[in-house]
Amino acid sequence: MSANQQICATISRTKTKKNNMQAIFSIFWRITSLQDGPETVPANSNLLAAVALANILVSLGISLALGDKSFFNVAATIVINLAALSVILAGLLAMVGKSARLSQTLTAYFGCDLLLNIFVAIAISLAKLAGLDLLNNIAIIILVWSTAVFGFIFSRALEIHMILGSSLALVLLLLTFALSQVAVGNN
Repeated sequence: MSANQQICATISRTKTKKNNMQAIFSIFWRITSLQDGPETVPANSNLLAAVALANILVSLGISLALGDKSFFNVAATIVINLAALSVILAGLLAMVGKSARLSQTLTAYFGCDLLLNIFVAIAISLAKLAGLDLLNNIAIIILVWSTAVFGFIFSRALEIHMILGSSLALVLLLLTFALSQVAVGNN
């Protein structure tokens, strides 16, 4: 293979990877805007691991930038929160006979959470640049939006009504947060 052909092959692979990333983020955006469900996410353990890791890193960066807790405390809280959610969701899917949907559901959840976290980072940065203290307003907006998005994901994965899915999402957000706080010793 000539040097020119190697360069063309590398460019082609790079474009393909870029297109794949755009397609995946497009899926997460469509779920976050309540247009598609978790069934549109590829069932791929590598994708799940990559999205979970990216979500943890972005959450960690935002939490450390905004808070005064130690790295260990923040990292443990995030990991325990996501692990607890994963275990509870696996149990719920098993109870309704939909265990095969776990990978797609978790990938959709973590991917949408990642997008919401990126939105939070941008919104807080813009508010600080403008000299405004909008943290409470942003937190309320994100709580409502994330409850709707996660409720939508749960309603599609568990085949339940959207209101029940949103109620479940709110309960799981509060429960997993409480569990992670207790686990790291925050009362």
